Amino acid sequence: MEILNRLRGMKDILPKEVDLWKKIESVFIETSELFGFKEIRIPIMENKFLFERGIGANTDIVMKEMYEFKDKKGREIALRPEGTASVVRAYIENKIYNVDKISRLYYYGPMFRYDRPQKGRYRQFYQFGVEILGGRHPYFDGEVIQILDISFKKLEIENYIFLVNSLGCEICKVKYIKEIKEYLIFKVSSLCNDCKIRADKNPLRIFDCKNLSCQDVIKDAPSIIEFLCDNCKHHFDILIDFLSKFNIQFKIKPTLVRGLDYYTKTVFEVFVEKENTAIAGGGRYDNLVKEIGGPDIPAVGFAAGIDRIVPLIKNKDIERKEAIRFIFLGERAKMKGIEIMKKFVEEKIIVDADYEERSLSEHLRIANKLGKKWCIILGDNEIEKDIILLKNMENGFQIELNVKEAITKIKEIIKC
Repeated sequence: MEILNRLRGMKDILPKEVDLWKKIESVFIETSELFGFKEIRIPIMENKFLFERGIGANTDIVMKEMYEFKDKKGREIALRPEGTASVVRAYIENKIYNVDKISRLYYYGPMFRYDRPQKGRYRQFYQFGVEILGGRHPYFDGEVIQILDISFKKLEIENYIFLVNSLGCEICKVKYIKEIKEYLIFKVSSLCNDCKIRADKNPLRIFDCKNLSCQDVIKDAPSIIEFLCDNCKHHFDILIDFLSKFNIQFKIKPTLVRGLDYYTKTVFEVFVEKENTAIAGGGRYDNLVKEIGGPDIPAVGFAAGIDRIVPLIKNKDIERKEAIRFIFLGERAKMKGIEIMKKFVEEKIIVDADYEERSLSEHLRIANKLGKKWCIILGDNEIEKDIILLKNMENGFQIELNVKEAITKIKEIIKC
C-alpha cells in the first residue's frame, strides 16, 4: 500500500519539538498579558472577500497565494493567510468598540499561503500577533514594538534590529505614488513582469519585490519620508524618540513598505542580520476598520513568525518533567495499579503505563529505550506486601515503598 506523506509546504511538529514551540508561545503570551492584552480566537476559514477588502485585491497574497474554494452552498471561502483582517472582522461584528475605547487583543495559530516552500517558509505557518484598536498616539506603535523587543530578549535571540518607516496618511501616499510613477516611467522595461503591472496599479508593491533587477530600479527612488505631511512627520518623530528612550535597536529604512495594502504611517520589521531574514513585522492601519465596514477607528499591531523564530533559539533543550513509567505484571497488578496511578495524577505527578502483557525484562528494555529515568513495578509479590517497587533506570537503584506512603516518599526522592 502506498504511504501517504504530508503535503508539500506542510510540516509535522513532533513531540520532541513541541516543548520549544510552547516556550516561545508562552513568552509572547506572558509579555503581551503584562501589557494588558487579552486573547481572541478567530476562525481558520473566512469569507474570501474579507481578505480582498482588507489585505488588498492587488497584493500577491490575494492574487497568488490564498487557499480559496467554494463550500457546498457555493460561497467563496478562504483559509486565512494572516490574522489582522479576521481580528478586525470579529472586533466589528461583536461591537467590541462599545465595550472599551482601547482594545488590546492577541491571537495565535496557523495561517495558510500557497507560496514556494523554502527555509523558514511553509504553506501552513504559525503566527503570534497583537492588535491595539482605538489608539492614534505614536506610543501605541511603540508599545507593540516594545512587546516584540522584550519577548526576543527573553528568548535570547541575537543580532536582530527593527527596520522602521512611515508610509504616511492617504494624502501623503497620493503625492508619493504620483512621484514614484513619474520616476518609473523610463524604467518599467527593467522591472519583472509582476512589477510592470504594479507600476501602474500599485507601485509601492515594487519596493517589496525580491527580484534583483527591481531592487536595482528602486534603490535610487525618492524617499517617502520627504513627502510626509507635518502630522505624519510629527507622529514618526515621536515614535523614533520612543524607541531611542527604551534603547530599542532600530534603523530607518525608507524603502520598507510591507506586503499588505492596509498599512498607514508606521511600518516595521524585525530583521535578523546573520540569517538575512525577517522574523516579525507590523505597523499601523488606521483605515482598515472603516474599510471592512466598521466605525472610523485607528489600530496598530504586529505578527511574529514562530516557524522562523524556532531555529534561532540557542538553548533548545527545554527542561521538562518526564513521566514515571508504571510496569504491571499480570491482570491483578493492572487492576490494583490503575487505582494507584489515579492517586499519582491527583497529586499532579506525571505517569504513563504500558498495559500490554510483557515480561519484566521486556518492559524495562522498552522503558530504557524511551529514556525513562524512573519506573514503578507492581506484580503479585508487591501486591501481597502492599508495596510498590521504585527503580532508577540510570543507576539501578531500587527501593520498596509502602503504598500508603509511596506518593510522599516519591516526591522526596525524585523531586517531582
